[in-house]
Amino acid sequence: MTDISTPGSPDDPIPAATLRELLADILAGLGASPGHAGTVASLLVEADLRGVDSHGAHLMALYAARLRSGDIDPLAEPVVLDDQGATVLLDAGMGFGQVAGLTAVRYAIERAGEYGTAVISVREATHLGALASYTERIAEAGMIGLCFQNGPTFVPPYGGIDQLFSTNPVSYAVPAGHERTVVFDIATTTVAGNKLLLAKKRGDAAIPAGWANDDSGVPTTDPAAASVRHLQWFGGHKGFGLGFLVEILAGVLTGSSFGRTELTRSDKHGADRVAKGFVLLAIDPARFQPIDEFRARMDTLIRDVRDSKPAAGVARVMVPGEREHERRQQRSRDGIPLPAALRAELDGYAAELGVPGLVARLA
Repeated sequence: MTDISTPGSPDDPIPAATLRELLADILAGLGASPGHAGTVASLLVEADLRGVDSHGAHLMALYAARLRSGDIDPLAEPVVLDDQGATVLLDAGMGFGQVAGLTAVRYAIERAGEYGTAVISVREATHLGALASYTERIAEAGMIGLCFQNGPTFVPPYGGIDQLFSTNPVSYAVPAGHERTVVFDIATTTVAGNKLLLAKKRGDAAIPAGWANDDSGVPTTDPAAASVRHLQWFGGHKGFGLGFLVEILAGVLTGSSFGRTELTRSDKHGADRVAKGFVLLAIDPARFQPIDEFRARMDTLIRDVRDSKPAAGVARVMVPGEREHERRQQRSRDGIPLPAALRAELDGYAAELGVPGLVARLA
């Protein structure tokens, strides 16, 4: 196990607390309030701890560019546009998606507790990060959480050429009893665009077949040739069908931008669109059966899956979120690995903004 109490090798994993402090200081240096900087930094590190590196510290470059261009308002607070009890519509004011996301979570938990179900829709948000951060918090409150988000138009419809959709991610989380929370978080494309960008940043020799096409629409496994604006739907028409549902819920229903229709105060449109819409749903299972019974039934389902006989070549069968739970436990103990290019990128921001970089923080 790596000893993270001393600086050690420049390739050693970074303690989560150290990375969180660095990201918060960078965000504050770029104009975020201390509260907002801490919120965003915490959720980015949370993604890294879960092993979802595409939605962790890697996103700092995206956020820094948008803060400097004025495409994210670092001080914006979500505003309630309509409140009908079980449904709430928020305007995020082009602020940090994480701030709007946690605000929506609070409403979802509160209103589902009062009404049994809640639907919280948000327009004029920006990048949310990993959706599991929000659904898992709903599950931790004893409820079933679902989240859907749309975004920039860089994915063509299945069988088409025109770019009309984003990766349109979907997440759900469900509480259990003695077993750990079930958490599912995917893009409806084969991979999230940030996974492809991270592969490029790491200098990977190849990406799996089916991830992306090149700029001409030809499938490729070369990360240098692969285009983030030509991702493929997972499962072909099936992934597209789910992505289409996300566009309805996160775009059409919320009054946000969708497809070619731009309904945002931002001047960035199409593939460069910054504004996003998202929807959070919460369901209180206690409205359908005693909560202890529901949790026990979830435990049974989880164990049925885990105890099933593995197929040839498979070490074990897992439920959604199990790998991420284990990764979080391991990285919380051993630290978060960061590619050399990402370390250099973060240290570059720290130097520009006059805050300590990784070397100084680990000394």
